[in-house]
Parts: sequence; structure tokens; C-alpha cells
Amino acid sequence: MSRRALIAAALTAVVLAPAAAAHGGGGGRLGYSSTVVQLIPEQPAVHVQVLDSDDRLQVRVDGNHTLVIDGYQNDPYLRFDHTGVYRNARSPATYLNDARFGDVKLPPQANAKSTPMWVKVAAAGRSYEWHDHRIHWMSTTYPPVVARDKTVAHHIFDWTVPGTFDAKPLTIRGSLDYKPLPGGKFPIVLTIPLALLAVGGAALVYLRNRRGDVEKPRSTGKRPVT
Repeated sequence: MSRRALIAAALTAVVLAPAAAAHGGGGGRLGYSSTVVQLIPEQPAVHVQVLDSDDRLQVRVDGNHTLVIDGYQNDPYLRFDHTGVYRNARSPATYLNDARFGDVKLPPQANAKSTPMWVKVAAAGRSYEWHDHRIHWMSTTYPPVVARDKTVAHHIFDWTVPGTFDAKPLTIRGSLDYKPLPGGKFPIVLTIPLALLAVGGAALVYLRNRRGDVEKPRSTGKRPVT
């Protein structure tokens, strides 16, 4: 590999390693699985499922009904009605849901107590999906029960997402669980950064050895004068 290529690889390792750990969708690659258990009360017109293991909720509403999904402070976050799907631009959830662990700075207009500002997010149909922090583990490290033994399945917690259906209370209930990775696979979220780090390390060793060769005095082939 040329010197230029190794330098590029080292830079790639530095830039991409944090990104690889931060992105990649749901936690299925780590053994997490979130599932919808039931709606309370049951509503045949409301269809809910979890996408990408534990990453997003998808809701579809049939018929001429109005469904409102609450945010994290019991404020109206999403509204499904006969004209489409709307999101409250003043709900903190609108911005917190942009990052898997909610590590975002809220804008001034984000206020759970403010009058909702509804913005249409689905021009056609009455189906919408969003990242919801209530359905996954909010940490980059495993829960204590999993950390103690990753070789067996664990129930992590039960979750709820509240709202209203035609102005009456509705609750989506679910479960977050852990299952060992098949064949004891090493999580890809850790494999990629480590591989890039190895490439970067090899590049640094090469450059150091190369610098030593350049600085080493070369023999002229002549005998020293005595």
C-alpha cells in the first residue's frame, strides 16, 4: 500500500469510527428487540408495529377517526385525522426524536405547555413512522441485567406510549427484550470502529518506520579518513 493510501486510511479511521458507533439504525445488532403487546382499549382501526428492532414506531389509522400521540411530557405530539398526519412543532419530542439518545439542544419554540403548532408531515394516507425513545434502551452501554450475562435472554422493561382516540384515552403497550446474538457474533457497531482503528494504527507505524529510514545516514562507500 502506498504512503498516500495509508494516510487516507488513517484519516478515514479517525473520521468514520465515531459515526459508525452513532448510526446504523436500531439496536437489533446488539440483541435488542421491542414489540407491541396490545392497545388499551383495543381499537381495530389503529395498527401499530415496531420497525428496525427497536428504532421506530409505525402507526396507521383506518376510517374517519382522530388519533393523537402524546410526547414525553404528555403534550400532543402527533395527530392523525381524515386529512392526513400532523406533527406539533412546539412539542419537545419533535426535536428529541432526531437523535437516538435525545442528545439535541431544544429550540426556543419547543415548549410542552404551548398551544400546538401542527405541521403536516404526511401529505397522503394516514400512516406515519417516528423514532420514539420510550421503546428502546437509552444508553450506549447494556442494562445491568444484560451486562451480567449476555448469553441468555432478558426482559428489560415494559413500555407505554399514551394518546387519545376520538378524544378518549388510548395506550400502546409494548415490551423491550434482549436476545443473545446468534453464534455469539461480535456486534457490528463495535467491529467497524475497531477495524478502522487497526488500519489507522498500521498507517502510523508505517509512517514512523518510513521517517526513520529517511533520517538514517547512508554509506558513501568511501573509507573514513584517519
